[in-house]
Amino acid sequence: MYRKFSKIILDNRSWLILAALFFMGGTLLMFAALSYDPLLLPMMEESALTMLKELTEQVFGGHPLRGVAILFLNNTFASLQVMALGVFLGIAPLFSAMANGAILGTVAFQLTHEFAQPLPLLLAGILPHGVFELPAFLISVALGLKLGYHLIFPLPGHSRRASLRDIFKEISIVLPIIFIFLFLAALIEVFITPAVLAFFLPR
Repeated sequence: MYRKFSKIILDNRSWLILAALFFMGGTLLMFAALSYDPLLLPMMEESALTMLKELTEQVFGGHPLRGVAILFLNNTFASLQVMALGVFLGIAPLFSAMANGAILGTVAFQLTHEFAQPLPLLLAGILPHGVFELPAFLISVALGLKLGYHLIFPLPGHSRRASLRDIFKEISIVLPIIFIFLFLAALIEVFITPAVLAFFLPR
């Protein structure tokens, strides 16, 4: 399983790089937009950040294991949705990558205005669980983009049906690894990230 997973990642490295570029592009564009016009921040707070706060309250408002389950199911559904909706010309994965990047850009902008040293705080809040969650998300986006592209332009030497069959086979192989990554990310985000974040918060 690991060898097959590694081969798929290697074979799809261009799609993974593209997914990462869309994600980072969303982050940088949103940070730049908010820096140019801070009045955009309330709009982001009312939309994407409100949903993020509601999810945070659900995750940390009860028993930790319940929070892990909520996070895992939420992120699993999002990953499956990103891949499945790739059939619509890859638009949904592209939008999802940029939208999630934009949320990160908004959080980064907020931190730069609320704390003297925002970078350690940002990294502390993201890296512990992000080392598993972000790769799982980017793999999902990459395969969703690939699915949408090859729905129009079949793989070289393949029919459209054969191309889709091969891509869905790749998806079936990576899904268990994605699930494991997301479960580990949920555990870390609930049990470890808050402690790491508290260490960097000003006292």
